[in-house]
Amino acid sequence: MPFLTVFIPAYNEEWNLPRSISVIQAKLEECRIDYEILVVNDGSTDRTGAIADELANSQPKIRAVHHARNAGIGAGFVTAVQHARGDWLILIPSDLALAPEDIQRYLDAAPTSDLVVGLRSDRSDYTLARRIVSWTNIKLVQTLFGIKVRQFQYISMYRMPFLRAIEIEYWQSAFFHAEIIIKGNALGKRITEVEVKYAPRVSGRATGAKLKLIVLTVRDIFRLWLKWVLLGPVQASSKIHQPQRRTI
Repeated sequence: MPFLTVFIPAYNEEWNLPRSISVIQAKLEECRIDYEILVVNDGSTDRTGAIADELANSQPKIRAVHHARNAGIGAGFVTAVQHARGDWLILIPSDLALAPEDIQRYLDAAPTSDLVVGLRSDRSDYTLARRIVSWTNIKLVQTLFGIKVRQFQYISMYRMPFLRAIEIEYWQSAFFHAEIIIKGNALGKRITEVEVKYAPRVSGRATGAKLKLIVLTVRDIFRLWLKWVLLGPVQASSKIHQPQRRTI
């Protein structure tokens, strides 16, 4: 059983994926921990899936899972939770998005934490509109759920027993990041924030700032808040039933 599962969601990332995996592996070997890299190919139409399989076939610490169609990063996260073998799970995008040396900051925080939340240091590549959306989202979540975590949408690391003890309900929008932290906070889990450096994308394009995704995220914030009001924080956060295994 590896200590850490690195989940890499990949949609049309044929240029980024090999380089990113190489960089992540080099850093994890330097950290001297047991790990696996789990690539979830989210219905890519380029060679991402084939590259993931080639890497998995040549290296025992790499595994690849494929979605038949593009279903979004939330669906990929649910798939990763189902397939992860590690004690911890961290989502690192195919474009890396953080300085590799900062992986050690997450590992250092692990012994006294159940969730390690990364605080992105730089948002210089955000447009004014995206900054407003991000700020509004953070303030809305903090206000509705009484949580003090300063960011919700960047890279976090999760203890696997906790992830399997909750149901991730809002995986169809970007809210699932915040949902996990909100539920962890309500259940008394130990949350540690670590400041990490942002690494800008060098190729391809990001797909997370679409208007449809923003609308779905706001919808899901209020859906969980309504459950929060009707059932109470602990009841709304607990896993009441075993969800059906999703086939993407």
